[in-house]
Amino acid sequence: MIISFNPAIFQTQDDDMQSILADILIELLQDNHFIDPSSIESIFFDNDNKYIFNQNKIAQSHLSDAKRQNLKDYIEKKIHQNITKLYRNHLTHLPIGNNSEEIHPKDAYKILTERSKIIVENGINDWKFILGICQKYSNSKIKRKSIYQLLKKAISQEMIEPDHAGGIGDVIKITERWINADRYHNIYQYKLMAIFDSDKEIRNGFKTPHIDKIGYFKRKEIKNIQPSNYEYDANDLIIWHILYKRKIENYIPLDILFDKAPLITQTQKNDLLSKSESDLDFIDYNKDNNDIGQINIKEEFPKMFLGNFSYHLLEKRCEHHKVRIELPDGTIEEISELEQILLKIVKII
Repeated sequence: MIISFNPAIFQTQDDDMQSILADILIELLQDNHFIDPSSIESIFFDNDNKYIFNQNKIAQSHLSDAKRQNLKDYIEKKIHQNITKLYRNHLTHLPIGNNSEEIHPKDAYKILTERSKIIVENGINDWKFILGICQKYSNSKIKRKSIYQLLKKAISQEMIEPDHAGGIGDVIKITERWINADRYHNIYQYKLMAIFDSDKEIRNGFKTPHIDKIGYFKRKEIKNIQPSNYEYDANDLIIWHILYKRKIENYIPLDILFDKAPLITQTQKNDLLSKSESDLDFIDYNKDNNDIGQINIKEEFPKMFLGNFSYHLLEKRCEHHKVRIELPDGTIEEISELEQILLKIVKII
């Protein structure tokens, strides 16, 4: 996240407020977030660019000598670092202050320190899918590579984790549980995300049977679903994503499937190769091809995403279905759905 401060908050005489601001500053030393230099200049430096924060009551009353020095070293380094346009376009901005449009320091500290959660239908198998695509795109030559490396770092530090919903039917129940939990009180919009299968079929006009889930996240009753309903909006309950393809297994490139399922017959290969990309998007492997290579589809397919292969294969598998995203500066970009998923997850790290 990109942190900015309203300088006025540092003039507080409230001891509890001073204490939590000191905790936020120490947390920033972990270097897991960015700090907007333009928002801190007047807090930490005088008009001659001399560091003055050691004289602030917050530093004197709530920081040890060692922490004051560490903070000084950190701020003097960060004040000269520009946050790239790429980061500003894709990372969540966290304005800390006491005004209505700002995040109260107590909530901001929770946002910075609590683990984020991705609510998925199967915490073990679905997480392998997310790990796999993060691994591929963070090692790519794609222009958003550095963004995905931030996500990879957050995963390795266990600052983001999956939560097992136990199936599509419990996604709402688990989401509600975390929204009402003390640890996410007032901050769930910044820390929770849900991803679930669409279970779409070609014969039903690509309409998902999970209208109730979409309506829940969009906070409205949906009777006749429209294409726009499939898209997350900033006014929605939390960040969420419904897969365009039927299930996770439909994102596996055939080359990888054939390699990881050595017992698959040539007849089965020919049948899959004869299908269009759209057909492969909605094929039900569990129903029509349950004995493909004699593998457990729900367990083995997710493992395939962790294999050693290029992100190019995933991009090719999604080439026929691109999504359009609008950046804060109004620019429209066309990317693959897998990138869209990763960019949504990045919003909660």
